[in-house]
Amino acid sequence: MTMIHGDDKGLVLPPNVADVQIIVIHVPCKESNLKSILAACSSEVQTLQAAGFRVEHVFRDNYTSGWKYNNWELKGIPLIIEIGHKDITKNLSEQDGNRDVQTMRRLEVD
Repeated sequence: MTMIHGDDKGLVLPPNVADVQIIVIHVPCKESNLKSILAACSSEVQTLQAAGFRVEHVFRDNYTSGWKYNNWELKGIPLIIEIGHKDITKNLSEQDGNRDVQTMRRLEVD
């Protein structure tokens, strides 16, 4: 499985095979309220779970957002959603779902 679904950056699992399909990572900011960011992340997780996806939220604050992102990327999570202060104020979320292109997409959150 690892030989077929892997590259230099770790596993690349298809969503149907991955235990966790989506990870939601909060991006803390000094001038923002951490509770509002965590509430937005929890709301996003509940919405996605209600839609039938296998979703987890990373609550650890002892690591940087980049470390958390890299950690889950190495584990082969197909979709990573980052939510921070700017995303909440603009009603957006940043999503990375295609590791081959190396770009992030900003999507509007309802």
